[in-house]
Amino acid sequence: MEGQLEASRTMILQRLIRKMMMAALFAGLAVSAVEAQEAAPDAAPDVGALVEAAAAPFQALELSARLARMGEMRADPWLLATAARIRLSTPPVVRSGASGAVRDVADKAASQQGDVETDAAPASIDWPGVTRRWLDEAEALADGNPEVLAYVASVRALDFKGRNGGPQVSLSRLAGGQAHVFRERFAPGRPAVVYVEGDGDAPLAVSVKAVQETVCQNAGPGDVKLCTWTARAPGDYVVEVRNLGSATNRYAYGTN
Repeated sequence: MEGQLEASRTMILQRLIRKMMMAALFAGLAVSAVEAQEAAPDAAPDVGALVEAAAAPFQALELSARLARMGEMRADPWLLATAARIRLSTPPVVRSGASGAVRDVADKAASQQGDVETDAAPASIDWPGVTRRWLDEAEALADGNPEVLAYVASVRALDFKGRNGGPQVSLSRLAGGQAHVFRERFAPGRPAVVYVEGDGDAPLAVSVKAVQETVCQNAGPGDVKLCTWTARAPGDYVVEVRNLGSATNRYAYGTN
């Protein structure tokens, strides 16, 4: 039985490593894809490649967050340490204040009436320190296992490898049953990405609208959400982050 569990764990880690390598590959191609398009403006853009390249850094954040949640749920130090390793490969930059204009909205009707804009309250989560917390948990769960401790130490020794202009996030606090509304502007024909990562205390939903058309919606379980699409029209896009639970959720919000 123990051998089967170890084989299953090895298979999971191999799959995760493959995903991590693909995310790193696309992240590395993000700049070259954009530069190539700018160098040949008359050439037909490879929209699919551009969207994948733009989304790759946020996909790495999403993968690390989901992996860490799984590691905490299963009390698995390998998963937690691997989540930290992925996060260190694509470190987000925390910006002061919210991206775009943000409003606190109690319900859909209030959103349509146009509330007075206010700054979102800063979150109390230590976003830059999340990898240290994951590694501390992994170390505690290792129970003296030398292989796990060596792996954790190797991840701790890594420096942040993100490049300038990488994923930028702002931190906000969202009460239960409430929503934040952001206004973002994306260039027509270019890839657009919205990423939300909560603290795990309440489920979150994300929707993006252009005029009255919903261009992206993610309302599944959990509070880690990624929306990607190709902007079709100029003008503002309205992004709503809604807390579907009763507890306050402290979340990170990022766009490309």
